[in-house]
Amino acid sequence: RREAMMKKIRSFFYLLGQGFIGVFRNSIMTTASVLVLVCCMLVMGTFGLVVKVIEKNFEQVDDLNVIVAYLDKELDDTAISSLQTQIENMRNVTEVRFVSKEQALERLKEKMGEDDFLSYYGDEMNPLPDSFEIAFSDPDQAHLLLNSVEKLDGIDSTSDKISLVERVSLITGGLMIIAWIMMAVLLVVSLFVIMNTIKLGVFARKSEITIMRYVGATGAFITMPFIVEGILIGIFAAVIASGIQYYLYSYVIGDIIVSYGIGTMPPFSDYIGFIAAVFGGIGLFAGIIASSLSLKKYLKA
Repeated sequence: RREAMMKKIRSFFYLLGQGFIGVFRNSIMTTASVLVLVCCMLVMGTFGLVVKVIEKNFEQVDDLNVIVAYLDKELDDTAISSLQTQIENMRNVTEVRFVSKEQALERLKEKMGEDDFLSYYGDEMNPLPDSFEIAFSDPDQAHLLLNSVEKLDGIDSTSDKISLVERVSLITGGLMIIAWIMMAVLLVVSLFVIMNTIKLGVFARKSEITIMRYVGATGAFITMPFIVEGILIGIFAAVIASGIQYYLYSYVIGDIIVSYGIGTMPPFSDYIGFIAAVFGGIGLFAGIIASSLSLKKYLKA
């Protein structure tokens, strides 16, 4: 058992070493493969981070999934209670909060701070109406809920941020579609470049491969160094892209967002798992698929 284990360990390090040798044997093509993969990763990573920052700032906006329904001033407590029950029984409603005009005035004063204009308004001169804050769960059904609320007797007017939710969703969806298209194009290019890199390695070791076949080497033993080479190219690209992505996020995207007051910038560490998963997945996929396709065509292994 010990000898078998030692043999496996030696084989592992041999294959790994051959993979490294293959990477540096065709340095020009390897560099081209890495650069194309880095571009592919940065496109996906940058667009993905921009979308996540937008969503993060979007979550901090108050009352996104809330419709505010302002009540007629003539309604008494019984009518208000009946109206609240009707709204609570509607589909897509998760909560209905009654906000008195006194509470609304206090909230307004808190938002605006100490203001001489608002200080003149007390309970007797309060111009604000009572209202319901209607929380909903499904933004796609928000318009139906809004229409139903507006048709109720006793509802004077409504306000909402449904259009804001839709616009931001449209923007983020569009950005990700662009990112996927650009990544797909660059990924196809990177696959061809890596395949050509592996192909050169196969031709460079053609005589050696022939000898290995004659002495009984298995197809897996012959092809594994080339697959390792493809994986190493993907890993190198992922590491380089991660460093560049950190710089782009912290010093380019961050400066733009902070300078223009667009929102807040979460630290890069919040997204390191996302970046590692995306870049690692792209690198391994490209390396394994490209090397496997190249070996299937030229070695028929």
